[in-house]
Amino acid sequence: MLPKNKMIASATVVALALGSNAAFAASETADNSATTQTKTTAGSQSQSQGLYSADQLMDASVYTTSDNKKAIGEIDDVLLGNDMSIQKFVIETDGKFGLGAGKSFVVSPSDLTVETLKSKHESKPEYRVTLNLTSEQLSQQPVYSDSWWSNAQSQASDAWQNTKNSAQSAWTQLKSTTSNIMSGAQDQADDAQDATSNAADNAQDATSNAADEASDTAGNAADSTADSASDAADAAQDKASNAADEASDKADQATDNN
Repeated sequence: MLPKNKMIASATVVALALGSNAAFAASETADNSATTQTKTTAGSQSQSQGLYSADQLMDASVYTTSDNKKAIGEIDDVLLGNDMSIQKFVIETDGKFGLGAGKSFVVSPSDLTVETLKSKHESKPEYRVTLNLTSEQLSQQPVYSDSWWSNAQSQASDAWQNTKNSAQSAWTQLKSTTSNIMSGAQDQADDAQDATSNAADNAQDATSNAADEASDTAGNAADSTADSASDAADAAQDKASNAADEASDKADQATDNN
């Protein structure tokens, strides 16, 4: 069993983990004339008690579902992961029920049910822990030892690193995808701008060509009109000249006749 001072030193951290991860939740309150009890299943997420005292939870008596009168042992330790979430509980059996003196077993949070008993001081609640296991099932759980700790720590570290790598990979992929989307959008915007510019240039060229054609047509029409007028004037002048010549000839003949 861990020294009491070491457990107290870690109590604040554990209490925060208990509260922040809602490790003890699903409350069910039953009132009677003597005591108010709150049953809470570890690992559940509904109707959380909000705060739990790790210091008070340490050494809390542990019972089995098959016998709720005789304690099988007590809470000896709470094991946390890198994210300060509860991973396991350590149950010290104290040699009861033939499980071996001082032997401790590792159980999951889902294997525990916690009763909060009303006490004289609200800040010092009393807890009663019930295992959702029989004594035989408890004896089949991993024994808390140096070798178990080493293996579990290595596995947890690998899992944590894999999680970090997966998160980093997902973030890198997300950034790459976002960059590709932004690049594609920019390319589309550039293409649209080029198309608009080309359309404007084509429209301007078409307008300029139409204006040139209209100017040429107007110029040709003016030239044709001028030519026609000049031809008409020449024709009129020729007629006038011819008429004058005829008149002069007639005058000369009249003079000769006289």
